[in-house]
Amino acid sequence: MKIGGKDLEKKVSIIVPVYGVEQWLPRCLDSLVNQTLQGIEIIVVNDGSPDNSQSIIDQYEKKYPHLVKGYKKENGGLSDARNFGLQYAIGEYIAFVDSDDYVDISMYEKMYNKAIEEDADAVTCGYFSVNEKKNQRKSRQMGTMHLYGKSLEEVPVLLMTFAPFAWNKMIRRSIFEETNIKFPKGIIYEDICTMYPLLLYCNKISKVNEELYYYIEEREGSITATYSPKKIQLLDSLKILNDHYIKAGKFEEFHDVLVAFNLRHIYFRFKEFSKYKKTGFQLKLVSKSFKHLKKYFPDWRKNSGYYQNFTLAKDRTIKRWFYKRRLYWYIVSLMPLKLILLYRKFEKHWRNPKNIFKYYYTWCSKHLKVKEKNALFESFHGTDISDSPLAMMQELQNRKGYKIYVTTNNYHEHKEFLEENHLKAVPVKLKSFKYQKILATSKYLINNVSFPTYFIKRKEQIHLNTWHGTPLKTLGKNMRKGIESMYNIQHNFLQADYLLFPNEFTKKHIMEDYNLNHLYTGKTIVHGYPRNSIFMDKEAGAELKNNLGFQDKILYTYMPTWRGANSYKGIGHDYIDTINDILNRVDQVLSDDEIFFVNLHPNVKSEVDYRLFQHIRPFPENIPKYEFINCTDVLITDYSSIFFDFSITRKPIVLFMYDYEAYMEERGTYLNAKELPFYKVYDLEKFITGIRNKEFLKSTYKGDRSYYETYINYDEKNAAGTLNDGIFEGNWANVKIEDYSFNKDHPKKLYVFQSKVDTKEEFDQIIKENQGPDTIFAIRKKYFDAKMNHWLFDEYNDKLVYIIYGYTRCLTWLELKKWQKSNEKYRRLARERGFQRSLPNITITNKNEIRNVI
Repeated sequence: MKIGGKDLEKKVSIIVPVYGVEQWLPRCLDSLVNQTLQGIEIIVVNDGSPDNSQSIIDQYEKKYPHLVKGYKKENGGLSDARNFGLQYAIGEYIAFVDSDDYVDISMYEKMYNKAIEEDADAVTCGYFSVNEKKNQRKSRQMGTMHLYGKSLEEVPVLLMTFAPFAWNKMIRRSIFEETNIKFPKGIIYEDICTMYPLLLYCNKISKVNEELYYYIEEREGSITATYSPKKIQLLDSLKILNDHYIKAGKFEEFHDVLVAFNLRHIYFRFKEFSKYKKTGFQLKLVSKSFKHLKKYFPDWRKNSGYYQNFTLAKDRTIKRWFYKRRLYWYIVSLMPLKLILLYRKFEKHWRNPKNIFKYYYTWCSKHLKVKEKNALFESFHGTDISDSPLAMMQELQNRKGYKIYVTTNNYHEHKEFLEENHLKAVPVKLKSFKYQKILATSKYLINNVSFPTYFIKRKEQIHLNTWHGTPLKTLGKNMRKGIESMYNIQHNFLQADYLLFPNEFTKKHIMEDYNLNHLYTGKTIVHGYPRNSIFMDKEAGAELKNNLGFQDKILYTYMPTWRGANSYKGIGHDYIDTINDILNRVDQVLSDDEIFFVNLHPNVKSEVDYRLFQHIRPFPENIPKYEFINCTDVLITDYSSIFFDFSITRKPIVLFMYDYEAYMEERGTYLNAKELPFYKVYDLEKFITGIRNKEFLKSTYKGDRSYYETYINYDEKNAAGTLNDGIFEGNWANVKIEDYSFNKDHPKKLYVFQSKVDTKEEFDQIIKENQGPDTIFAIRKKYFDAKMNHWLFDEYNDKLVYIIYGYTRCLTWLELKKWQKSNEKYRRLARERGFQRSLPNITITNKNEIRNVI
């Protein structure tokens, strides 16, 4: 075919089945005919659609004869329409689009370029799930890039990692021809038993880490929104999948992943019982499902795959036992629908009673007096008792008259820690009514991250946020991905009376990247971190080392940064495997006079069995972390800010950055880690050589004056005492303070985004119409997605002042009930508390025009 005198090969054939979608078909076809990739063909299959879809197809075929090819057939279902279109496809790659969805105009250019660049038989991408009723758009299937660029046999866990959908993938046409795999006619869940067998034969599965497809979820009339007996066809699809792997001789090789995959999809259907109204169908589904599992996986109760793919959290062992029993599901299926829904509601509040705590916290703030001598200290949301709050708490207990509370998420372990370290503090469980009362009534609040999203500091309270380190990794709006994660941190910074920074470098970046320069009304402190004072006490380190019996040992400290699925949440099993591999290799080369102490993120520390090692141990449980680190000889980390603190000791520091390029692409840093004055290693073999030859012990950075003046110039031995003098006694002598209360005197106009924004043009228009020198933009977290992240990061970060907020009504339970009755008094109260929570002390000139609770 020639266009404009040039021959164009067909690079991608896009097959679009059509049935009953005349309302949405033009949007879909518009997104395809405007693709930036040249050399595509759009095969539109009218599957006997009873509406006006054929007329629309004719219009596009006439207007775009070089792109659109229309075909008609009798109705046979989605699979039959896709198979019908395949016989006419001539492109190098095949792609599928559902006709009520739409795609980014650059989708196939980016996917095709990725396929050519990596010589991949298959390419997938992220997508948006769009709920048009609720005006929501959520990012899906992003991250885990380390798993891609390989075959399914090399990375079997891909079966659990990416969704089976046909529409966010592109597969080389020759794979269809060589395998003769087709979509099964007449059943739903057809993608499961088609795409996963196809991908088994692909040399490589690559990925474009962008949301390029817009999937319209749960639209009325769509099969995913209709709960009918057809759902039982899932078992037919799983049977085809399992049989194909058996026929290909790959069943045993993929056994563990297939177990988890079958279980996950079956249990998802079980958990939808509250949406079915016919008990007979539920009983039939349970019976057939357990027979299916017994047939293919006789040992499935013992081998159930990765726990997070089992639909239950790792600690739900009792419920998991019930989940594996047929009788349990029979009982559930026989329960009245109202009873199931009531139980679900009860369990939701029992497992996560956030709203109940919020009501109680608000009631305490409204009715109880602030206690003048009470102080609450909190580190990392109660997961630990450590950091600068611990150092300040230790110093404060020497001052008479104060009642000290400390937040805990591990009550018994932390209670023992307090007793062994002679700390006169009362542990308070984070998820408790007592915590809400203490948070609402303590005069002094000291934390290093953030309090709950509903926290509003009372006028009588004094709140210090110490943060938890000089940042190497980018934060807030400077994060290449995940700007929305700043919402509660920003909220807490704005609530604080005092923000502590260990140096001007940290202050500059946090004030800029959380938009605090224009919004913060408290005071900033530039002063040494209380937690770092221990590193100026060499004698204490030597004494602890002797007391532990390690005086003749070389002690290494290994503290790697957390890496998880998508870098944000979930346990990355590849990361666990990497850590275990590193530790195994290190253990083999350590001598008997060396001990390698490891401190891992809470998400993965339980995944390492230290009993397997001879020279490797976890940190001692009941010694404050920084006190223990101070007695060790070498610090090994990667992108963690711990190296800034440890450098006070002048002891050797090693940056083991085995994934430097990938980590920089995902997160980014404020400074080039390669230019830091420490020993740097970029691959495991050189790291092992350095351990074996004791090369790390020789490294030094003592002569780098500029480093010290930039990052640790303010540290001092009595930092905790100096700060406590200020916070508890009002004595701020010899402390560098800057007052930002001038922001109270500059009135602002607020623009609140009312919904998600679909296009860059729409976003640009909103900014153009509302931007001004005193405008604050408020973006609700649920309306924030990867596209807005790109728009802000690439163009607007330095031009706008904005907040990210999570919607929460700060009302008591009784106030909420009156709010629900449209009582205007309580609606005004909810809005006023919203302003107090999100923009404390800021004068908003158009407050009366804003109906939202921010």
